[in-house]
Amino acid sequence: MLKNKSRKLFVLLSIAVLLSVSMLTNTASALLSQSVTSWYWTSDTNASATAVGDVNADTKPEIVSVGYFSDGSRWNAQLVVWNASTLVAEAATSWFWTSNTQAVSVAIGDVDGDSGVEIVSGGSFFDGTRWNAQLITWNGSTLVAEKATYWYWTSNTQISSVAVANISGGVGLDIVTGGAYFDGTRWNSQLIVWNGSTLVAQRVTTWFWTSNTYINSVAIASITGGPMNILTGGAFFDGTRYNSQLIIWDAASLAVQSLTSWYWTGDTEITSLAVGNLTGGPSLRVVTTGTFFDGTRTNAQLIVWDASTLVVQMLQSWYTTSNTNIASVTIGNFSGGPSLDIVTGGTFNDGVRNNGQVIAWNGATLLPISAATWFITSDTQVNSVGIVSLSTLGGRIIAGGSYFDTTRSVGSITMWG
Repeated sequence: MLKNKSRKLFVLLSIAVLLSVSMLTNTASALLSQSVTSWYWTSDTNASATAVGDVNADTKPEIVSVGYFSDGSRWNAQLVVWNASTLVAEAATSWFWTSNTQAVSVAIGDVDGDSGVEIVSGGSFFDGTRWNAQLITWNGSTLVAEKATYWYWTSNTQISSVAVANISGGVGLDIVTGGAYFDGTRWNSQLIVWNGSTLVAQRVTTWFWTSNTYINSVAIASITGGPMNILTGGAFFDGTRYNSQLIIWDAASLAVQSLTSWYWTGDTEITSLAVGNLTGGPSLRVVTTGTFFDGTRTNAQLIVWDASTLVVQMLQSWYTTSNTNIASVTIGNFSGGPSLDIVTGGTFNDGVRNNGQVIAWNGATLLPISAATWFITSDTQVNSVGIVSLSTLGGRIIAGGSYFDTTRSVGSITMWG
């Protein structure tokens, strides 16, 4: 069991008075659906996260989705590899440990240094008493589990996000997991760096600010061009409302480098983050997405930060009809322009049902380039977005999630362009 714990003091920086809410008023062209696949296994099925990469050494990109389905008795975790051009399933596996098991995050990379590509899945399973965090590395070609580890601290423990990068400078990649555990009184954030070859925990830190504190998303980057940094995004409860929390860590020591927190009107949280050089300039940008409650409805919130200072560069917030949220964000060159694009995926309620919503943004101006909203039969949601470059088709947006067919939730992946 992992036992090392550390508690971080906090500095609350409320920037609600500094950032005014801006509505999404600029016209965006319509994204066109290129192809779609949907499926269910036995009953309710959901695609909770996606990643893009060549996992089977065929020199072509694949889409990897993780999620879960109900077999009528329990939730089973599900991992599927899809042909990125055709959305045909090339390989799949599912599993449960003891009881309910869910996979909610996925990353791709050669974590053990064997020149093959592994798929890393993060999630949790219920052992009959509590939820345990579960981390597994899979052979990308065969979907055979190569390494696995699980743990709980005190009580319920979960992984919400995984990322891979070479932090230590050794052979292979390191794995970073972000999540939370319940100590009997409150939820604590939990950040762990793992050896990718052995799945031995190398560094661990945990913390709470006032009350319940969560990590929803992690990313890895070299903020200043030197040693690697880990970025975490999530929320903490201050006794009245949830506040978004963004922290940059030194990856080697897990010492806090910089941090900020804020709320707008009511509950505010980061649901996803990404980092990259949006404009080709001298510094990186951090992109955070999430939600805030304005007293009437949930609003989507998109912010671009200077990575070295955590000063806000640009922001957008909006709602469509009613409750609107962003579940996922990615950075890449979708439009083919001189700067990178930001793609967000989420959901809004039109008064009758939830609709999926995908928006591509210009990374230099944060103006919307193109967008799509849709529902299939009934409630439809986007849980994850990605960008894939296809040799004959160019850039495409991948949106993974689910829709309700009036009988069950159906997993779905839609390609937009």
